Amino acid sequence: MSNRWWLMRRRLLALAACGACHVAVAAEWAMQPTIQWYFDHDSNRQLTPVNEEADNAAWLTIDALLKRATETGEVDVHPLVEIQRFSGGSALNSTNGSLQLSAMNKGEIYSYSASAGYSDNSTLISELANTGIVDASTRQEAATASVTGSREFTERQRLDLQASYADVKYPNGEPVGLVGYRDPGISTTYAFAYSPQTTLSAIASGSRATAPEVGFESHDAGVRIAWAYILSPTTNVSASVGITRTNIESEEVSGSTWALKSTHNSELSQWSFSLTRDIVPSGFGLLIRRDELDLSVIRSVAPRLDATLSAQAAHNSDLVASFTNDNRRYVTGAAGFNWHAAPQWVWSFTVRASESRIPTDVADLQVASGWQTVLTILWTPLPWTKSR
Repeated sequence: MSNRWWLMRRRLLALAACGACHVAVAAEWAMQPTIQWYFDHDSNRQLTPVNEEADNAAWLTIDALLKRATETGEVDVHPLVEIQRFSGGSALNSTNGSLQLSAMNKGEIYSYSASAGYSDNSTLISELANTGIVDASTRQEAATASVTGSREFTERQRLDLQASYADVKYPNGEPVGLVGYRDPGISTTYAFAYSPQTTLSAIASGSRATAPEVGFESHDAGVRIAWAYILSPTTNVSASVGITRTNIESEEVSGSTWALKSTHNSELSQWSFSLTRDIVPSGFGLLIRRDELDLSVIRSVAPRLDATLSAQAAHNSDLVASFTNDNRRYVTGAAGFNWHAAPQWVWSFTVRASESRIPTDVADLQVASGWQTVLTILWTPLPWTKSR
C-alpha cells in the first residue's frame, strides 16, 4: 500500500510538473500582413546635377510580421518583398527583398536577444542618405547579425553587452566607388536609474571596418556618457556625448560624438527629433563621420485626417581627407496628409523636395535637386492570432 501510494504521488507530481511546463510554454501566435501600393512622379530620380530626367514609378510592397510570444520571450520573422517599376526605362526596374529574424528571452536577472537579417535592395532606396550615390543604379546586398546579453544587478542597475556584425556588398558597384565593407563591433553599457524619470549610462564601444576588395582597413574605439529623462507619460528626451579614436590605414584621428533625441506620442500628435554625430561605415569601405538631423511630425486635424511633416539632413565627411574625398550633403523635406478611409485602409499624399551636394571641382556638377509627388495606399488586414 505504501509503495502504491508513493508511486501515485510521483505520478501526480510528474503530471503537475508537466502542467506547469505547459503553462510556461503556452504561446500566442500572430501574423500581421500589410500591402502597400506606391505611385510617384519624380523630376530627377537619380539626383544628377546635369541631364535631369523626370519619370513615374509604381511600387508594390508585401510585408508580413510573424510572431510567437510567451510570458518570457518572443520570436519574430519579418519577410518583405518590393517590386519597383519605372517609366523612364527598364534599367531602373528592380525587385527588392529582405528577411529579418529576431528572438528575445527575459528572466528575473538575465535577458538575452539576438537578431539576423539579409536584404537585397536597389541603391536607389538604400544609398541616398548613406553615401549620396544615386547616379548609378546598382544593388546592395547586406547580411547583419547581433547578440545582446543583459544582467540586472538591482532594480536600478543593469549591464548590457552587445556584439554585432555587418557584411555589405555592392555587385558591380566599383565603377561608382561602392566597394562594400565588413564591420564587426562590440559595446558594453552600464545603466543606472537615478530616479523613476532619469537614467544615466556609460558606454564603451569598438569596431573594425574592412573592405576586402580594395584592402582598406579602419578601427574605431570610443566612450560615451548618456542621459535619458521622461518628461511626461507621452514625452521623452535623451542626450549623449563622447570621444572616439579612429585609425585609418595607419593614420590616427580623434574626435567627438554626440546625440540629442526626443519623442512625443499622444492621441492628437506624434513627433520625433534627433540630431546626431557618429562614426559609421560607408559603402566606400572606410569609417566616416556622419552628422544627421531627422524630424517627423504627425498631427490629427480631423477624425480621419492627419497632417504630416518630415525633414532630413545628412552630411558624410572623410575622417582622413586623402582617401575617398567623401564630403556629401543631402537635404530633403516633405509635407502631406494621411486619410484613414477605413480601419484597415490609409491613403497618403506627399510632396517632397530634395537636394544633394557632391564633392567636385566643377561648379556646375556640385549641386543636384529635384521634387517629387507621392501617392501611397496602405492596406493592413486584421491580424491572425492563435493561442495554445
